[in-house]
Amino acid sequence: MDEFEEKVRLYRDRVAAFMMQAHGWCTARGLVVEEVTTELLEEALPKYEANSLHILTPDRQPLAELLPTGSAIIGALGRIDLRGTLARHAFLFQTGKGPRVSLSDTSADGKTSSDTPRPIISGIEGDGWYWYEAFIRRAKQVDENLFLDLLTDVSDYEFQ
Repeated sequence: MDEFEEKVRLYRDRVAAFMMQAHGWCTARGLVVEEVTTELLEEALPKYEANSLHILTPDRQPLAELLPTGSAIIGALGRIDLRGTLARHAFLFQTGKGPRVSLSDTSADGKTSSDTPRPIISGIEGDGWYWYEAFIRRAKQVDENLFLDLLTDVSDYEFQ
């Protein structure tokens, strides 16, 4: 298996695991969930498919879609979008403490020094899907409560 095939396989596995979780969170609240295959075409990768979810009210009115959008994301190892009629939220897959940055400096005598790499975004505490709170630049790991809050935000659906 080449590097690109491995990247796609890993992304599809991560997406499938998250979709399974989201499916459970939705059906536990009485929502209807339909699995749909989505075709993805990313630069420098062969075309591939991954599962997406259509989330519906109990009377089958559309609420939102959970769509895999790609494995080649700057600053992350994959992205899934939660898209409704009112808004869209991106979930990014991070590992460890997330992306890091370090600064280096070269003095006049040619010596280079650099500092210890620091996380770019706070709140990343291990492998998983994260939603970024844009105003204060903090990541929050997506759990059931956050997912349902964001589902309400994109759809204006009130849970009973």
